[in-house]
Amino acid sequence: MRAARTWIDGERLLPVGVLAGLNLVDEFDRIAFATLTPEIRDAFGTSDAVINSIATLSALVILFTAAPSGRLADRYSRVRLSLAAAFLWGVCSALTGLVPTLGLLVVVRILSGIGRNANEIIHPSLLSDLYPEGLHPRVFFLHRLANPVAQASGVLAGLLGTWVGWEWTFVVLAVPTIVLAGLLPLVPDPPRRGVQCHRSDMSLGEAVRRLRGVPSLRRFWATAFFLAAAAVGIFQLISVYFEEQYGFGPAGRGAVQFMVGLGWVVGIFVGAGAAERVPVERASILALICAGGFGVTTIGSLGMAAAPAVGFALVATVVMASGNGVWQAPYFTAVGRIAPAGMSGQAYASTTLFYALGALLSVPLFFLGDWAGYRVGFLAVATLSAVAAALARSVAPLVEADLALRA
Repeated sequence: MRAARTWIDGERLLPVGVLAGLNLVDEFDRIAFATLTPEIRDAFGTSDAVINSIATLSALVILFTAAPSGRLADRYSRVRLSLAAAFLWGVCSALTGLVPTLGLLVVVRILSGIGRNANEIIHPSLLSDLYPEGLHPRVFFLHRLANPVAQASGVLAGLLGTWVGWEWTFVVLAVPTIVLAGLLPLVPDPPRRGVQCHRSDMSLGEAVRRLRGVPSLRRFWATAFFLAAAAVGIFQLISVYFEEQYGFGPAGRGAVQFMVGLGWVVGIFVGAGAAERVPVERASILALICAGGFGVTTIGSLGMAAAPAVGFALVATVVMASGNGVWQAPYFTAVGRIAPAGMSGQAYASTTLFYALGALLSVPLFFLGDWAGYRVGFLAVATLSAVAAALARSVAPLVEADLALRA
């Protein structure tokens, strides 16, 4: 504990620890759904495409809730908002295993998606004000590390699915969320950085105008769109890919999710380490690190499409996942820096909104996989991630100009 606190220059470890913990247990729900997709599909008597489309409903939720979440994050207590969100997704995760009809499953997945928005909008806004800018790469490394570490729960989800059934798996995995939510009142909610320059009564139109006035942020919006289509496609296609191509059962698919997490952890270490060496005044390099991560994902996805044997496919899985880890710490650091004063919540919300729009583009990938095979699906994923890499590369020249204007 003392070593970890020293690593963040003596700053309080509790806030980032609690928020990273919530980000971790939130992922249990998503990974369990991905791991047990075939069992859920069979229980409700539907198809791969339909059940995978339900898994992306959180993206549809974000379309309607991202902007309000960002405005709430910039106006009200972010700790209280995080608490409400945690209880919402925890309860709905448990209900995922208890609802008797496909219609009710859709409802609880939508409500779960609303709660999970906190991890992408409210948590980053809170962390960016809790810690000095120079520590942001380390802080976001810890927060985003929760996502790949949670992939280990794929093994647990697969085993629980085998032992107690997929329904009770969701109930068991929801318990840690409720426990961690009880620690949120111990997290401080600091003043917003630059709040003296920000009007709390700003209209939605004025807020949109100010966000659109940041060219590098607009380019990040386009990057997020294509990134999401690729990333959501990866995580939802991977279980059915290994089931179809290599006959993997629940435990085997859980092990694959663990390997995804392993690659993701490696990528986050690399990306955060590179971002930490970037001087505050050279923030454009952060966009180049993101582009490199997207390029690695492209290479891994091509490997999945062409894999001649299961061993090759597993290696490609790790490579593909590592690219998805590289971009996270530099991306959240960059958006926090270029956000207009007092508007970090809405800046994160705007990129999350475009991420949600891109996630909807992944739905055709599921039908493409059903129709043409999941190798073709991963070829499409590679194309989308390559576009994201090119767009992230084009952000770099804009970042420092925007920071100079803000100063």
